[in-house]
Amino acid sequence: MLSRLSYVPVTKIIILLSDLNHNTQYNTCRLNPKYNNNTASKPEKWLYGGARMTTLYLITGATGHVGTVLVRELLRRGGKVRALVLPGDEKNLPAGVEYTEGDITKPETMKGFFSRKARTEDTGFDRLILIHCAAIITVATATDPRIYQTNVTGTENVMRLARQNNVDRIICLSSVHAIPEKPKGEVITEVASFSPEKVDGQYAKTKAEAANIVLGYARQGLNVSIVHPSGVIGPGDLLMKNHMIRVLRDMASGRIPVAVQGGYDFVDSRDVAAGILACAEKGRAGECYILSGHYITVPELLNQVRRICGKKERKFVVPYRMAMAATPFAEWFAHLFGRRAPVMTPYSVRTLHSNGHFSCEKARRELGYHPRDPEETIRDSLQYIDAHAGGR
Repeated sequence: MLSRLSYVPVTKIIILLSDLNHNTQYNTCRLNPKYNNNTASKPEKWLYGGARMTTLYLITGATGHVGTVLVRELLRRGGKVRALVLPGDEKNLPAGVEYTEGDITKPETMKGFFSRKARTEDTGFDRLILIHCAAIITVATATDPRIYQTNVTGTENVMRLARQNNVDRIICLSSVHAIPEKPKGEVITEVASFSPEKVDGQYAKTKAEAANIVLGYARQGLNVSIVHPSGVIGPGDLLMKNHMIRVLRDMASGRIPVAVQGGYDFVDSRDVAAGILACAEKGRAGECYILSGHYITVPELLNQVRRICGKKERKFVVPYRMAMAATPFAEWFAHLFGRRAPVMTPYSVRTLHSNGHFSCEKARRELGYHPRDPEETIRDSLQYIDAHAGGR
């Protein structure tokens, strides 16, 4: 931990925060050889509940960060996958994935998605397992009606159609942001109901409302469970939409040269995918499971990134109040010049200053969930960014 805060002029912070996403070519870093690990894990057998039956996995949000990793893990295990994608997004799917064009906000477009019949075979599938990952994640201050339409109305549509089509098992991907924060010093655990008015930000409020909808269907007999990942990092964000992946990219490239005071719990995308699949096999209907990783302060995260990239550590830390004073101007500056919203906004800085300590003990106990070491996650994230980010 850093023992003292070094002063950084607020005007400099505004410039840094607003300019993080300017369209430039990113040369993230060349990894130190000792951090370079390209060993692949061995394939493992995958049987649902130990039973020999033909299973089709229905995935919404299959081209998002978690969805991408989940689809690839299912294919590695020999699973059959059908993805629901928006028109044009199929190009981002790996080979071997069947897809249906559709939109979760428009239920009439999803009818073919729930079919038990295989597209390339005459036989059908015995079991349908739906994993609902589709959502819009935002750290922006401005309210966007699409977020409610997707995260709440879209989830209602998916659950209703799953019940109508007798889907056998459902996992809904939520977020720890849907869970009300406890006072600092207390560890946050799962809850049995959700209160949108008790959480901060449009994204969190919509995920809380969606979780209540899902639990309502569980009480009606739907075989559905909810998983709550913490801040997702790790490889697999092909489209570079995850704001924390963009933070890591900018830390590695030097565009974020200082850290903001605070921290949060970050989890590997691969561990989230493994937790989802374990929940599909072992999770109890109507239950929620936190899939957290490890708490890391922002200064620790920045310096770990810089060490992996062979750069000198930084001691400058932007105090919380100074960052909060600068971020509204950063958002305004980005909007004025037509840039993507900055990675540091009032909401994201408040989140880093909040209680970010979560317990995944329930998932460990019931699902066999085990998050990996955060250094491995950060290293592999940087390797993936270096290979795929390009000019984004």
